[in-house]
Amino acid sequence: MRKFAERMTAGYQAVHQRDYQEALENLEPLVPLFHQEDNPNVKLLCYVAIAQIGTKKTERFLETCEELAKYPPSTEKEEALKQRVDEMFDELMRLLNEDDRER
Repeated sequence: MRKFAERMTAGYQAVHQRDYQEALENLEPLVPLFHQEDNPNVKLLCYVAIAQIGTKKTERFLETCEELAKYPPSTEKEEALKQRVDEMFDELMRLLNEDDRER
């Protein structure tokens, strides 16, 4: 269990350091273990989403956003993280709409 905690901490730190590839490698495998529908982990999903968009994994980012939308934040920190992901989602949608208009 300690190894999982260390891996999660390393992933969170990598996001803060903007090393999104390392964050994704550390965090994404932990989602099935630490996030279930009956026991959601909003913080983990937010960090994974940030790492996904940071590595331009757009489709996976959208899937994570869809999953994240199902769960309300339970702390102020989760609320702030979820707001950040929502802003990233909105920006992605804006950019995609601009690309469509230019074609």
